[in-house]
Amino acid sequence: MDSDGRNLVPSRELRLQLERLATIVRKPKGTILFRRGDPASGLYLVHSGEVSLTLDSDGPIFPRRILRSDCIAGLPSTVSGSAYSLTAQVLEDAELAFVPRSAVLNLLQQDSSMCFQVMEMLSGEISEIRSAFKSTDLCRRRA
Repeated sequence: MDSDGRNLVPSRELRLQLERLATIVRKPKGTILFRRGDPASGLYLVHSGEVSLTLDSDGPIFPRRILRSDCIAGLPSTVSGSAYSLTAQVLEDAELAFVPRSAVLNLLQQDSSMCFQVMEMLSGEISEIRSAFKSTDLCRRRA
């Protein structure tokens, strides 16, 4: 089962601020943007193409996420400074805006409204992950 990245779409205002800080990169199909366990270097805003986020585990605990235009990959780790918890791979040739972690943190420190928008996005992610775990747990109990 695939999941869309609706929790990973920033507001227009946040997207514009991130793009102002970004470097545009083009990546061909199959490129790994980051792997689970890699140190967080920043986030990617998808302009075109598709990016897959996966957990790299054998079980269906976390469904594959397909990110399309305007979605962000790598936000939780970029904000927290922890290693990436998912692997991001380009599924369809992509144009991306890469924003280094330091630039993201500076933006959030300087603009509390951007900080609250990011908190809202991360809260949505937490809720979706909890729902995925809950449905997986219910499936195990029924088996």
